[in-house]
Amino acid sequence: MSDSSAVAVKAKFIVHLDSEIESPASSNRSPNNHRFAKAIAIATSVFLLAAGLSARLTATTNGGSAGIRARSLQQRTPFFFGDEFYVDSDLDIEVSKGLTVRPIAWTGKPVPYADGGESKLKYHTESDAAGVISMDPTDPLNSGYVYLANSEEDDGKGGVFGIYFDKDGNVLEYKNLLPGTTWNCGGGHTPWNTWVSCEEHEAGQCYEIDPVSEKTQMTVLGGDGGQYESVACDDRDPSNLKFFTTEDHERGALRRYETGDYGWGALHGGGTTTFLNVLDDENYEWTTDEELARDSAEKYYPKTEGVQVHEGKLYFMSKEDESLIVLDLEDMTYETEATGKKMYGEGDFGDQPDQNYFGPTRKYMYFTEDGGENPGVHARYGDDGTYFTLFQGVEGGRYDGDETVGIALSPDHKKFYAGFQDYGIIFEVTRNDGRAFE
Repeated sequence: MSDSSAVAVKAKFIVHLDSEIESPASSNRSPNNHRFAKAIAIATSVFLLAAGLSARLTATTNGGSAGIRARSLQQRTPFFFGDEFYVDSDLDIEVSKGLTVRPIAWTGKPVPYADGGESKLKYHTESDAAGVISMDPTDPLNSGYVYLANSEEDDGKGGVFGIYFDKDGNVLEYKNLLPGTTWNCGGGHTPWNTWVSCEEHEAGQCYEIDPVSEKTQMTVLGGDGGQYESVACDDRDPSNLKFFTTEDHERGALRRYETGDYGWGALHGGGTTTFLNVLDDENYEWTTDEELARDSAEKYYPKTEGVQVHEGKLYFMSKEDESLIVLDLEDMTYETEATGKKMYGEGDFGDQPDQNYFGPTRKYMYFTEDGGENPGVHARYGDDGTYFTLFQGVEGGRYDGDETVGIALSPDHKKFYAGFQDYGIIFEVTRNDGRAFE
């Protein structure tokens, strides 16, 4: 077994051991639990490194067959974030070992291009949620893509901007795609390769943007207006699409828009809207009574943020309650989980959850964080509620009180994008082993 395989297996072992030691409601942030976990980690490392030496000796005598088996094991072992950090002093962040972070855009400065040039436009202020759209969804790995990033500026100075990349992730261009809107906060993808951006103010609306044709249009998702955050689509049945929209308000009712149409125009009229009404600690319903749903939101799910759909379940964040709410869309039941309650490794997810995003294998759900002394980007593994950290600000450093924003993945899933809003910087994060994010 190679040293790198030993570290990966150690990480997997500790995660499962940790889940056996603690009850689901407990946290390993207590000093005793942390010291115990570290002791187990050290003991396990000694054992595994010894096994690695043995494997190398066996490889020498067996013509390298053990090395081949070790590499095969390493390829099958999942990557765990946050096992150890290193400090990038230039960026003032703590980064999970195994990852590399580099900045690609700074607020108030032209965006640097791969050919040595730069954009005429300066990168926008108050960057927020983002998504990646392929320039050709029929061949996403061989076409370029666009990183669409909201601007949460006020008084008509917000909107959506796009960084255009070639297929290899080299920056080609930077454009203003949706000017004249206000407090564009969250958003979401449609199944037909467009981005929906949501305004977060009393009369806010949701806009659809096609960065390939560069056309935009206001949708009907926002109804009469509201402090909207994010959008997700349940497209298991293309003839009956369901779009879910969250609202960052104490009484912000989760909205469900159903349409039989597909493609550009499907969100511009003709569908029906209902609202989430939580009945008790286990069950919910959809209702046409918006005020009833607003009463329910105030009690059960105030100030909702990011939202995602996967395999018949809706995952959305209640920022105020610091919780992840999971609706089973089939049996009309739900569960609630405190975010960051069960941390693994050196990270700290102790403040308000904001956006969420599923990786391509759905093993990880990624999160941004609003506030605190060291806001970061975190991940939740599987269904066991274990949380990890990709990177976070150095405690009390330049990002103190800031929020992380803009999580998205390139079409080949090898480049992870994220940044900090107030400081105004966007990063590209890659794995040192060259593999895709899961």
